[in-house]
Formats: sequence, C-alpha cells, structure tokens
Amino acid sequence: MQKFCRRAVFLSGVCLLLMSPVACSPIVATRGNLLSQTKFEQVQPNVSHRADVVQYWGPPTATSPFNPNIWYYIGETTSQKGVFAPKVDKRRIIRVKFDPNNNDTVVEVADLDSALAKDVKPVSRTTPAAGKDFTALQQFIGNLGKYNAAADKDKK
Repeated sequence: MQKFCRRAVFLSGVCLLLMSPVACSPIVATRGNLLSQTKFEQVQPNVSHRADVVQYWGPPTATSPFNPNIWYYIGETTSQKGVFAPKVDKRRIIRVKFDPNNNDTVVEVADLDSALAKDVKPVSRTTPAAGKDFTALQQFIGNLGKYNAAADKDKK
C-alpha cells in the first residue's frame, strides 16, 4: 500500500509539472535592433540624414568594414521550448547607405532578404600550449607528497 501511495504522489507531481504553463510556454528573446515597420518608414532616401537615422533608430548594429557610409541594423526574435534548440521566428536586416558628398544624406534604405543570412559555426580547435597535460588523478597524486609540515610550525 505504501508503495502504491508513493507512486501515486510521484506520478501526480510529474503530471502537474508537465501540464504547468511554464513547461509549455516558450522562452522568447529579442536580440539586436528589430525595427518595426513604422520605425522603418521614418527614414526616407534623399530626405533623411545620418543624424536623423541615429535619432530614429539609434546607433547601427554593424558598419561595413570597407565603407563607413554603409550601416546595418540587424535584429531577430527567437523562441525556445524546453531543452530544444532555439528557433528563429523573425529576422530583419536593414542596410542604409549615405552620401558623404551631399551632407550625409541617406541614398538607400534596403530591407535585405533574411534568408540569405547564415549562422556562423564556431571553430573548436585549440591553441597548443607548452608544457605537459596532466589528468585530474595525476595532479592529485602529484600533490600528495608536497605537504609542508615546517610551514605549519612557523604559523604557530
């Protein structure tokens, strides 16, 4: 009878945990600068200037490494359920080009295709270091004889 009660309490707890809203609701995260359509329409080519873009949208997420007159605004929303990998729900990449010869006027505002974006895979290589690699057991055994009793006597 005791065994049955324990199992019933355990199964009830598992059912409550699985049915709770926390277990089913995804974790939603927004990263970068995900601009709404209203904000996107605030900047107009041949009308807006660099200062207007900073005022409306804030600083760029990235600038072109070869041309400081090209700015990128990148943002995405991801959701993750439980232990599964996060899934990108929405991604937006906007490119803004400026004409430095015409008082930093915006010449192009392009909403780039987010399907062209690629995830960067980190490299797992490590840099070799000089010296010898020890396992945890080798380090423990190596330190066994290094206890200094004379140092303890000096402290007293």
